[in-house]
Amino acid sequence: MSLLKNSTIVVAGVFVSNLLAYGFHFVAGRLLGPQDYGVFGALMSLFLLVALPAGALSFAITKFTARFNFESELGMIGVLRKKIQNDVLVFSGIILLLIVVFANFIASFLKIHSNTPVIIIGITLAFSLLLPVNRGILQGLQKFLHYSWNTVIEAFIRLILLVSFLFLGMGVNGAILAYGLAYFIAFLWIFPYIKETKDVTTATRKIDIKPIYKFIFQVLTANMILQSVLNIPSLLIKHFYSSEITGNWVAALNLARLSLFLVTGISLVMFPQISKEKNAILKKKIFYKSTFLVLIATSGMAIAFFFIPQFLIQSLYGKDFDGAVPILQYMGFAMIFFGLLQLRMDYFLASLK
Repeated sequence: MSLLKNSTIVVAGVFVSNLLAYGFHFVAGRLLGPQDYGVFGALMSLFLLVALPAGALSFAITKFTARFNFESELGMIGVLRKKIQNDVLVFSGIILLLIVVFANFIASFLKIHSNTPVIIIGITLAFSLLLPVNRGILQGLQKFLHYSWNTVIEAFIRLILLVSFLFLGMGVNGAILAYGLAYFIAFLWIFPYIKETKDVTTATRKIDIKPIYKFIFQVLTANMILQSVLNIPSLLIKHFYSSEITGNWVAALNLARLSLFLVTGISLVMFPQISKEKNAILKKKIFYKSTFLVLIATSGMAIAFFFIPQFLIQSLYGKDFDGAVPILQYMGFAMIFFGLLQLRMDYFLASLK
């Protein structure tokens, strides 16, 4: 019942935040049009690839926060937060420098006339890596209600910023900038809810950072494989085909991803419970229950995508995106297997010592 209750809280937050996130993409698609939206979609696929460490950070901080919290060592959580945040800023600076150096090459590969949006992607990366630090602490402390509210606030602010920037005529640049600023505001919002971890003087020992970064590397490797399957096709389609075709692909992919957001909501609750549990039998019970919930959720979404794809595409993106209909019709079924794979990966990572 605890799993179901907390999953419901997180899934509700994920549902609302992703409803707003889809509102972001629908507004962007309608105001930018298929061609500019194709450019934006390709750039966001690039962003999701370079931001892969964010997911690894979130998993690692959640895992070790859950352990420290279970052992009543809140000071250690504060030490962990400060150490990781400082390292994130250094890492982000290095990646931004590399992106600036290769911005012209990236823009040329994606057939984009300006390298400015590529550079904005690099700036956005820093914000996207800071947020998982605080959010991972919330999840590890099992403050799922605050976690859910934070995801909603992030998505709402992003939508408001998008509309504002597009009406100011900032186009694709404004859409990307809205992404980054929303991450930063959501990052700041969390601090009042993790204030019990600020007193690092209560730390009982020096933190051993090596196993944490080892775990981050393990998660990053797994995430690279999964996210590459989702995002590299968008980059290749943008390179070899037109921006309009890319826009249709991105539209279908964004709708199909709704299934994975449900998977994420269930996994977010499962992960800290598995991380702190030492009984192997109880771990498997939690995993089997989570698998059942994922299977029901993703199958239901796949059926909806198969039978009413045109209604969904035209209602949310408009008739200009009719080319996305046959893509969406079958992409939903692919997400069933992808969702189960993602959950299995999360279970494996949570079970690591």
